[in-house]
Amino acid sequence: MEDSEDGGWITVRGARTHNLRNIDVRIPRGKFVVFSGVSGSGKSSLAFDTLYAEGQRRYIESLSSYARQFLGQMKKPDCDSIEGLSPAISIDQKQGSHNPRSTVATVTEIMDHLRLLWARIGIPHCPDCGNEVNRRTVQEIVDDVLWKFEGHGIAVWSPVVRNRKGTHADLFHAMVEQGYLAGRVNGRDADFESPPSLEKNLRHDIDVRIDRVKINRQNRQRLTEAIEIALRLGGGTVAIESIGSPKGKKSDVEEGEIVAYSEEFACPIHGAFLPEMSPRVFSFNNPLGACPDCQGLGVQREFSPELVVDQTSTVSEGCIRPFRRSMMSGWYKSQMVQVANHYSIPTDIPFRDLDNDQKDILLYGTGSTTIAFHFESDRGSSYRMNRPWEGVFARLRRTLTDTSSDRTRSRLSSFMTDEPCSVCEGKKLNRAVSMVTVGDVSLPDFSASTVMEALAVVQSWKTADIDPIWESLERERPTGDTIEKTKILDERSLFIGNDVIKEIESRLRFLALVGLDYLTMDRRANTLSGGESQRIRLATQIGTRLTGVMYVLDEPSIGLHPRDNSRLLDTLRELTDLGNTLIVVEHDESTLMQADWLVDLGPGAGKEGGEVIVSGKIDDLVESQRSETGAYLSGRKMIPVPNQRKPPDDGWLVVNNARQNNLQNLDVAFPLGCMIAVTGVSGSGKSSLVTETLAPSLLRALHRSDTTPGRHDGIDGIEKVDKAIVIDQSPIGRTPRSNAATYTGVFDLIRALFAETTLSKERGYKPGHFSFNVRGGRCESCKGAGSSVLEMNFLPDVWVTCDICKGKRYTRETLEVEWKGRTIHDVLEMSVDEACRLFANQSKISRILTTLQDVGLGYIRLGQPATTLSGGEAQRVKLATELHRPPKKHTFYILDEPTTGLSLFDVHQLVDVLLRIRSNGHTVVIVEHHLDVVKSCDWVIDLGPEGGSRGGSMVAQGTPEDITTVKESHTGRHLIDLL
Repeated sequence: MEDSEDGGWITVRGARTHNLRNIDVRIPRGKFVVFSGVSGSGKSSLAFDTLYAEGQRRYIESLSSYARQFLGQMKKPDCDSIEGLSPAISIDQKQGSHNPRSTVATVTEIMDHLRLLWARIGIPHCPDCGNEVNRRTVQEIVDDVLWKFEGHGIAVWSPVVRNRKGTHADLFHAMVEQGYLAGRVNGRDADFESPPSLEKNLRHDIDVRIDRVKINRQNRQRLTEAIEIALRLGGGTVAIESIGSPKGKKSDVEEGEIVAYSEEFACPIHGAFLPEMSPRVFSFNNPLGACPDCQGLGVQREFSPELVVDQTSTVSEGCIRPFRRSMMSGWYKSQMVQVANHYSIPTDIPFRDLDNDQKDILLYGTGSTTIAFHFESDRGSSYRMNRPWEGVFARLRRTLTDTSSDRTRSRLSSFMTDEPCSVCEGKKLNRAVSMVTVGDVSLPDFSASTVMEALAVVQSWKTADIDPIWESLERERPTGDTIEKTKILDERSLFIGNDVIKEIESRLRFLALVGLDYLTMDRRANTLSGGESQRIRLATQIGTRLTGVMYVLDEPSIGLHPRDNSRLLDTLRELTDLGNTLIVVEHDESTLMQADWLVDLGPGAGKEGGEVIVSGKIDDLVESQRSETGAYLSGRKMIPVPNQRKPPDDGWLVVNNARQNNLQNLDVAFPLGCMIAVTGVSGSGKSSLVTETLAPSLLRALHRSDTTPGRHDGIDGIEKVDKAIVIDQSPIGRTPRSNAATYTGVFDLIRALFAETTLSKERGYKPGHFSFNVRGGRCESCKGAGSSVLEMNFLPDVWVTCDICKGKRYTRETLEVEWKGRTIHDVLEMSVDEACRLFANQSKISRILTTLQDVGLGYIRLGQPATTLSGGEAQRVKLATELHRPPKKHTFYILDEPTTGLSLFDVHQLVDVLLRIRSNGHTVVIVEHHLDVVKSCDWVIDLGPEGGSRGGSMVAQGTPEDITTVKESHTGRHLIDLL
């Protein structure tokens, strides 16, 4: 084997983790290494469960026993030896934080730097008048007055009352006792010895005149004393009025002009107050900075008119959806009809045809106007009452607040959406904090910017010149209101904030380089895809500039458009250039071609995999006759372009005026009976259209789901669809007890089969006896888990095989029952392929297992815990579950990036399955970047042209061939070579 350039190797001997077959492999250190192979071949077992697990374990073992007890430790991998291992960092596809307070800016630590920057060089402004607010010492105020008012006669005023109710008689008396006899009340001169009579319930302003003095250097002491008294009485604020300007001398201040000063961060005129200029004040997670109404979330749950009102129904039919499902639906409908009759509102036309005033009366109430209501019960009782109509939304809010029923609360919540907070307008921070600016940009405005816009703002703080970074990013410098109003920072601010600004700029640049330039800083982390979360963590790691580390990545190209892939590869190169070893589990062809070294595992999946087929350069892989990956890279195998595409002649499903997130009021038509790809660069609006708008709308209309659709004006053509199935990458179960057999339902059939055996009938065993989740046939020592956890405190928790059942989950008596010589435990340990052969004559069982094979999951064990399945595997289990069920007349399938985790061989299988669904008369919509899938579709809807605010438009639609003719389509440009 050739030597690594730096002479260093990671040497693995006898690796047996999961399906690895006692393999030996050498990996060059400091290089870009890609692990390839079909799904289930053992890539993750070698990369994550062997190399990363051992690297992490060795690091934790180097810590003190006290520190180790607080850290989750990984199980020692089943391996003879590993030499040359570096400290390991894993960046996988698992979704980030589920906390709604976690955002792109907080996850990347950009927000920590922003808060520090705003606290150090931010300029506060009054929320009421917008004037700059400065904190000054007494001496600074005196110096400024001496300079600004030189030669003037001035009056020193203390604003003792601002916007406060009361007669304030005690205040006037106290001021007279202290010798202050004159002032102003509500802007008018007043004598405090005979003060005006003030209305108790009105708000008033009172200023006390402390002194009148001629400004010159000799009067400095007198001026200082007057200002000190004014600040003490006025709660830290003082106002200086020019009452006589110097004759024949130019002055910055005109006679009659008032200049206010504060020794706190408070507006001298309006009293708007900022407690302090520290980083914690700029956090929406801290009570000092958070909006008091939404507690820093930026949103409030409100009833949505789109969800509450059925626009196509009439008032007499019951157009309010929550009322229909209430036990008092008749009562509510009767009230609305009587309100409508009172105002002569038609009750026999669709709600959408009413004018706005009529709708407002029904939805928002009649105010103080009373209406005579008359009700008759089914038993003949009669009720009369005169009262105002509170309106549909007020009634729903009251019911939600008053009810003690969780079921009612859950039902009403399904008609609510997150709306921007009415107080902070979604900014998350309180008014005073939101008015602090750096370079004329507030923190909420900066947070609402995309990564690219924020980068432009940061560079505008330093220079007006165009930075060469835009050329390296292959982007034009963005424009927008926030960028245009940004100004260059003064020399002092740049000196103080220089290091912080560098950190912010560096992190933003790395986010842009990994293809996340379209994300806004305030985007919630729980709305990011697995691929986006992974690339955010990747950008954060690059920013740390560590060296000598082994990074293990799981498909970083997931969710990335081919246009952005080259930039991602350049970024990965930066990690190796720093002296790190990069191990990437990847299927993307361009990534494989760029690797310094490839380790291809296989040749098959599961028990038929786990061997090292190739360990070497790309040429070695392409020439290998045993490698499925090499066969597709060399062109010996390929996913063919369909000979014929299905024409869109079965009708259309049309989404009207979609405007969720960045969608630009789109009308999008989906041809029924076709396989449709929704494409576009990252952030172009694909998920906003399909998974946030189309999918929830179909589920709500066809299956009475509680999902909340994105903003749009309805969907035409739903009546042509009988069923909607949405298949995403969320886990199929969150506990090790859930597995593919239980999820697909095949385990129920297998248990029933075991219950039909002669021995089971003799003993009275029912199907439930063969479940490991309930009492009966399971081992009660381990509760059917097969093992139990032993807490070791200073060492990793150890899962110990159960002494009673020896890991077989069931009692000895249960395992005496056999079907064709196999126990229920033996069946759970089988792969899908093995089980398919065993149950070949059981039609129902065979149909489910064959479907799992069809989607490329023949290698997984029937009893494999759901928690060990990847996102792509979980999605294919769901797809198989739906495929084996007898289909309804017309089913609308929606899949979100189904090629996640799939090799080219597996993608080929998946395309065949999806085309088979389409051939059976169903519609398949796929959000996808994989060009081999896109070229196989009948119809393509391409969104863009860019991501974020520059996306959300229709770039092109039609057959894949049509897309290639549209110059603006990035997808079309990359498709040309494949067609």
